[in-house]
Amino acid sequence: MKILLATDGSANADAALDIVLYRPWEAGTKVRVISVIEPLHDKVNKIVGILRLTPIATEAHTRHKNNLLELVEKYSAKLREKFGADNVSWQVVEGKPKETIVAEADKFNADTIIMGAHGRNESGEFLFGSVPEYVLSHAKCSVEILRAISPSTMVTEIERQQPIEEDKYLIALDDSDCSAVTLQEVLNRQWPAKPFFKVISVVEPLPFQAYTGLGPWEGAGSEEYLALVSKTMEAEQSASKKIVENAISQLKAKFPDATVSSDLLDGYAKDGILQSSKDWPADLIIMGSHGRGGMMEFVLGSVSKATAMHAPCSVIVVRAKAGSNGRNN
Repeated sequence: MKILLATDGSANADAALDIVLYRPWEAGTKVRVISVIEPLHDKVNKIVGILRLTPIATEAHTRHKNNLLELVEKYSAKLREKFGADNVSWQVVEGKPKETIVAEADKFNADTIIMGAHGRNESGEFLFGSVPEYVLSHAKCSVEILRAISPSTMVTEIERQQPIEEDKYLIALDDSDCSAVTLQEVLNRQWPAKPFFKVISVVEPLPFQAYTGLGPWEGAGSEEYLALVSKTMEAEQSASKKIVENAISQLKAKFPDATVSSDLLDGYAKDGILQSSKDWPADLIIMGSHGRGGMMEFVLGSVSKATAMHAPCSVIVVRAKAGSNGRNN
C-alpha cells in the first residue's frame, strides 16, 4: 500500500494525519508526505508587475517554505513511529497545488491520496472548490478527503453512547464495476478491531425518455407505461437488495467482529448518501468514483464529487488504477 499524504498545515490536514495514525494498515505500507508551495514572487510579478516587489516576495516565499519544511518533518516524525523510518518520505514541492499533488501521486505510484477537506493557500483562498475537486477528478488512484469530526456528530455519538473515534463506515454500492472495486477495497483493507459497517444502495427514479421515447408527459398515464415503470423499478430494487446482501455476507465473513447493517433507499443517490451519513452518523463514506448513472451522471461530479464536497464526514472515493487490481506493495 502506498499513501500520498498532502498537507498544508490546516486543521483538517492535522485531522487527516491523526486518522492515518489511528487506522491500522497492512505491513510494509509506505507513506510520502508532501506540501506544495506556489512561488509567491512569480505570482506577485504576474499580478502587480512591479519588479522591486520581487525581493520582498522572494523573502516571504522562503519563510513560508521553511515553515512547510518544519511541518512535513513534524508529520514524518510521527508517521515513522507507526510505519518505520524506511517507509516514510517527505518533500516540499514548488508548483500549482492541485496539479502538483496529482503529478506527485503518479510519480510515487500511490494507491491513495489523502488530504484534508479544507485548506487555504498563501493568499487565504478557500480551497475546496479548487484543489480537492481537481484531485478527485484527475487522480488515477483513490482519493480520501478527510475531515475532523463535526460537533453535531460528536454530540450524536455521545448521546447514543457510540465511540467518537473513526469506526463507522458507510459503504455506498450499486451494480457498477466501480462499486465492485469499492467493496473489494474495503475487504482488502484493515480496519479497527470492532468496526461498524453500513451498506446502502439507492434506487433512483427512472427518466421518462429511456422507456417511452416520448416527452416527460406524453404517454405517462398509459397502463403500458405505468406497468413498464413498475416492473423496471421492481427489478432495480431486487438487484440492489442482492448487491447489499452479497456485500453483507462478505463483510461478515472477512470481519467477524464487525457490526454490519444495511439500508435500501429510494431517491437520488447523492441525496440518499448524504442524508444517511448524517442520520447514522457515519465517520467515513466509502464509494466508487463512478456509479451506474448513465444519463444521470455525465461526469464524476454528480454523485462522488457532490458527496465529497458536502458530506459531514470524511469520504473515500475509490478508483482502481489502470492495469492493476488497485493494490501496490
